[in-house]
Order: sequence, then structure tokens, then C-alpha cells
Amino acid sequence: MTTHDIEETTASTLKTQVQEKWTRTIALASVVSIALGGFNDTFDALDKMTDFGLSQLTDIPSHNKLERVYIRASSGVLDETFGAPVYIKKSSSGDTIKYYSDKQFILSAITRDDAIVAFLVFPNKGFQPNTLEHAGGSSFFEQPLHKIESVNDIRSSYARTGNYYIEENNGGDFGYLYSSISGFSEFLLPLSDENRKRLSDLADAQMLDENVVKTIENIRKNVKPNFYGYSTLNLATLEDAILSNSEYRLINK
Repeated sequence: MTTHDIEETTASTLKTQVQEKWTRTIALASVVSIALGGFNDTFDALDKMTDFGLSQLTDIPSHNKLERVYIRASSGVLDETFGAPVYIKKSSSGDTIKYYSDKQFILSAITRDDAIVAFLVFPNKGFQPNTLEHAGGSSFFEQPLHKIESVNDIRSSYARTGNYYIEENNGGDFGYLYSSISGFSEFLLPLSDENRKRLSDLADAQMLDENVVKTIENIRKNVKPNFYGYSTLNLATLEDAILSNSEYRLINK
């Protein structure tokens, strides 16, 4: 074999070795890329399984959603957190009220200038939201309304469309920024005969302008709240944010 032949053989061998090296490198890179993609998919699947498991076995996801909602937060937080509203209507003052549904509660919110200015939370039976910042404190749902000392205003309804009582309270962790709202509504839970009678008495007292304070005191001493909220608006507007019995059935049909 001549020197020229040896040189050609060597060059060919080197070329083959280089090609094999690049082939192995490209193959390894492809495997790593696929593996990483698989890992990402696996982690995404695990996250989704974890979220699903938590939503089925605990109230943690519902609590986390409520933690994102507060007065003066961007209105965009609502759709980002809960998805599209399940019901939309106008208040008597022209405000848009949007309702969002979670497995554990219904939330109604009023926004102005792209900010949340009022919202009410209507928990389903068995779910107890965190009310530590409310004027009623952490034991809000466990005690009668009279445990909240201050009442600025009250509104009520005793009608076929729905029975409710709602009041505005001072206090709470952010009482200097907005009011706490407390109340109970029939669409969440049927009223007892006693509470139905108390609401009827209040309606009569307000119509006749007699014994109003006494009937309010009777309600506050004997009735526990089943919804709460926070607001910079007056109660007349918030009344519209309470679903009627028919509206509640429509949302949950």
C-alpha cells in the first residue's frame, strides 16, 4: 500500500469516526430533549392530579381562590380565578353584578373602574370560609349576629322571590378602608319557622314604622349568618347582589 493509499484510508477512517460521533451526539440530544419533554408532561400531569385530588378531598383550592379576592383588587382577578361568570345582571343603580360559582360557594361581585368595590360570599353547607378579617372574626358563622357590636344599616326582604336579612358592620382588620357585610339568605338554606316569623315581624315593623329596633334586636340575638362580604357601597346596591330563589335555581339547574 502506497503512502497515498494510507493517507486516504486514514482520512476516510477519521471522517467515519467524526460522523459517528456527531450521530451519537445528535441522538443523545434528541433523547435528552424527549426525556425533558416527558418530565415536563409528567410534572404537569402530577400537578393536575394533585389539584384534582385536593379539590375532591379538601377545601384548600376554594380557600385559595377566596384569598385572591379583595376590595380594590383588579376586576381581572375574578375571571382569572373563577373563569367566566355564571350569571350577570344590572343593579337598580346601574352597576353590573357578576356571579361566580365554585364547588363550595357562590360569589357575587360589583366592579367600578376596573376594580372590585364590593363582593358577597355565599358558602354551601359544610364549607366555612376564612373570616378572620371580618368584623365578626374567625367565629363569624358560629355565633348570632349580635356578637358583632356595630351596625350601620340593615335591609331585609320577606317576599315570594326570596327572604333575606343583610347588615353593614364597622370593624375588621381593614375597617378603615371598607365595611364588613353580614347576613342570611333563604336561597342558601331554608329558614326555620322561627326565623321566617322574625323576618315577617321585621317587614311589618318597617312598614308600620313601629318597634323596628326591637325586631332587629330579636333577629340579631337569635339568627346566625350564612353569608358575608366586604363593600365600599351602600346596602341598597348590595341587596341586588343577593340571588333570588329563582336565580339560584337557574344557576344550579
